[in-house]
Amino acid sequence: MNSIYIPSFNRWESVKTFEYLESGTIVVPESQFLNYKKRYGKNVVSIPNKKDGSVAKKRNAILELIKEREPDGWAWICDDDLICIKEKKHQKKLTGDEALEAMERVQIMAEDMQAWLGGFDYSPDNLKLKDFQPFSFTKPVFGNALINVLDGIKYDENFRITEDVEFWASKMNKNRFMIRENRFVCVFNGEDGGKESVIKYSIEDKKKFAKQINNKWGRQIMVWNKTRFEFRIPIKGA
Repeated sequence: MNSIYIPSFNRWESVKTFEYLESGTIVVPESQFLNYKKRYGKNVVSIPNKKDGSVAKKRNAILELIKEREPDGWAWICDDDLICIKEKKHQKKLTGDEALEAMERVQIMAEDMQAWLGGFDYSPDNLKLKDFQPFSFTKPVFGNALINVLDGIKYDENFRITEDVEFWASKMNKNRFMIRENRFVCVFNGEDGGKESVIKYSIEDKKKFAKQINNKWGRQIMVWNKTRFEFRIPIKGA
């Protein structure tokens, strides 16, 4: 069974990810624990309010939970608004059970490879990276990430947004590769957002944090290309 941790805030009426997968541990601030528990019972755990807040801060608290609760260090961290995982070529939405099976396959491959980070594509474009490139070993994952915490890498809490890009850069810099399953894409609700949802920020805000990432690493990792961001491998030779 996959170990899945779902960070959530102010969504105790409906945690879409849990309802889709019917599996996972919902992680909430202590002040909201009772509200979530009324609906989701034993599937909810709380963290101290002081460890909640920004996405990076909350995810670091979850990394600590994983280290405490998962002896092998492996677990998924998934945003709380996952609608489905979709097979891109035929646009087939997986059932919750099928999604769990797909996640398990990625985890088996990641463990065998010692990849330390894994997941699925974030682009629904079924013309990209499909039959002839079913896997990537350097491309980032967003929203639903398989992580091994035993390398000690954490999210940089200086980033209110783009923290997942910086985390990917850190993982790649230390471990040299990861695994992304390109034949499937994670589809998120993405419209109403969370407390620190990316959608609350403009393109200019994202460009500001992209510049911060590039300055931290001393190279162009997150680059604006007219209409979208491109993510470039942060280490030579990978």
